[in-house]
Amino acid sequence: MTQEIDDGRILVFSYDYEAGSQFEVISHLETSTTVRLLQTVDGETVPEISQPDEYVGHVVRYESANGALEPTTLLFIREGRISSGETASIGEDASMFSSDLNLLATTVE
Repeated sequence: MTQEIDDGRILVFSYDYEAGSQFEVISHLETSTTVRLLQTVDGETVPEISQPDEYVGHVVRYESANGALEPTTLLFIREGRISSGETASIGEDASMFSSDLNLLATTVE
């Protein structure tokens, strides 16, 4: 399923974090889109992410136990990716990774 994900760590926007939820990868973002999302509105890098092009952006959809459509969101993985169509679970615990970008660091299982 996953290629050598950096210690299993992923980044997700704090307002999209659903602890322990299973998700399916819908597609991957173009590198240029990922870079823009991992920079400030002024196009500057943040101290935590000096090279945003090292990350792969993923479009994911949380899965619901009752089959209802759940929100589509983004997550970012450095030095790895999850293939489109694959499923995984987002970690139960998260910590603030970048307050400037409102990103949490968590794990993928």
